[in-house]
Amino acid sequence: MSKRQWLCLLGVWVMVFTFLGVSAFWHQVVAVISGLVIVTISYNLPHQKRDSKADSFSENNIVPNI
Repeated sequence: MSKRQWLCLLGVWVMVFTFLGVSAFWHQVVAVISGLVIVTISYNLPHQKRDSKADSFSENNIVPNI
């Protein structure tokens, strides 16, 4: 599985875990561990480089002299 898929799976886990009836101590422990895992995975994701020229658009409307 890719890191992005793991992030989605852990996000679903956190959403489901909040509704499970566990004691407050274990809820805190699992929440902290899940949060640390999510932060670690997201920190290690490759950063996408943005090309500054690709974000801007300029139209060339040069009309030739006839």
